[in-house]
Amino acid sequence: MKKLKLLSFFTLLLTTSSIFALPFNQKLSTQELESIQNEEVHIKSIDKCKNMALESDNPGAKKLEEIVSELNPNYLAEIIQVRKIEGNEDLPQKLRSVLEDVEHYSGIPYWSVQHKCYFDLYGITLIENTEEIDETKKIIHSIIDIRPFGFTRVPLTIEETDDYFLYTMTNDMKLTHKGITCVKEDNMLSIILLFKDGENWVLYGLGGVKAPKVIGFEKRIETAFINRAKTFCKYVYSKL
Repeated sequence: MKKLKLLSFFTLLLTTSSIFALPFNQKLSTQELESIQNEEVHIKSIDKCKNMALESDNPGAKKLEEIVSELNPNYLAEIIQVRKIEGNEDLPQKLRSVLEDVEHYSGIPYWSVQHKCYFDLYGITLIENTEEIDETKKIIHSIIDIRPFGFTRVPLTIEETDDYFLYTMTNDMKLTHKGITCVKEDNMLSIILLFKDGENWVLYGLGGVKAPKVIGFEKRIETAFINRAKTFCKYVYSKL
């Protein structure tokens, strides 16, 4: 009986150590970490940069932190998944293929909380041109119909190095509705970061927007912007 108890104890200890070896901080509960370790997609509204769970010295993670901190959004959500590298060696190639397929963004199903039915996440999506910055980085200049705000210029930046794969989407134009500016230029952001950590791939997505806090409209703003980012990241992960 004592041997059985000791075996159970050491099994629990090893499992707990494995969970906390992941590149995340105490912003995640043990239950949330266990879910992530089981390769489940973890989605959470966190509101502020200080509540981000990612904690890593990976240069891609540092770059992501800089980008988000500079914007300092007041609506923010993270979308996390961890996968074993073994059997998923081509994950960066698959991720690039999905993210570069801009014209199929419009077919992503999006559940509208307000209307209680599915719509396309975006309307028409078009690529204007692709700008090669250097061997590791390019920008896909796109026009996307972000309903109900209309057509918006959206630069999609893809950067891939030996250490990380980083995708960012922002808005080059104001997002307006019925003559009212809801989001200023470059104040909406979606990020997906992929990097290796030990035996795992870490997929860390963020959706953020810097928008006025209007009493009575906070939930609607979060639904309109953050739920879109959650839907987009979850869709991308499902295609890998």
